[in-house]
Amino acid sequence: MRNGVDRPTVAELVVAAQAGDRAAWAALVTRYDGMVRAVATGFRLQDADVGDVAQETWLRALEQLVSLRQPERFGGWLRTIVTRECLGEFAAGRRVHPDSRVAEQILETAPGPEEQALRAETRRAVRSAVDTLSGRGRIVVEILFYPPRTADYAVIAEAANMPMGSIGPTRARALQVLRRRLEYTGFGPRPAAAGRDR
Repeated sequence: MRNGVDRPTVAELVVAAQAGDRAAWAALVTRYDGMVRAVATGFRLQDADVGDVAQETWLRALEQLVSLRQPERFGGWLRTIVTRECLGEFAAGRRVHPDSRVAEQILETAPGPEEQALRAETRRAVRSAVDTLSGRGRIVVEILFYPPRTADYAVIAEAANMPMGSIGPTRARALQVLRRRLEYTGFGPRPAAAGRDR
């Protein structure tokens, strides 16, 4: 199914790029380069290093594209690659470490537009995943993590009509389901494993 008028899905672009379609690959780069650079910027790399990491990320992605068996997870897969490249940048010791007082003066503390867009995308994905929860698990998550939120188990027990002793296990199960759903859609610390429950 296409998103919007004649706009190919990520999965369609990945499959086409895997078959050697250069235009599909260029479309993927256009669609995801902002995210790649936002992740690299989040590691507080210098501008030149962000450019190097982005270039290396796209090179690795192109080299490994044929191994991606679930094209719809391209975003999460690519996020993993750029994160590894950033960590490699630190491990190689190529980053200049300025004096902490100077760093405080030159580093912009407010998130840039790309980081804000990435955060907004993450919030939408989490909200969407929470909306798929049902029953007491959703009620517990809503009360714990969304305004006006509370950690008062008596309030939660009354709202969810459940014993206080059940709140912790219910919360743990709901968060586990959310984690799996977010990893499946490409969010989380690593790509979701093949064959994992949706």
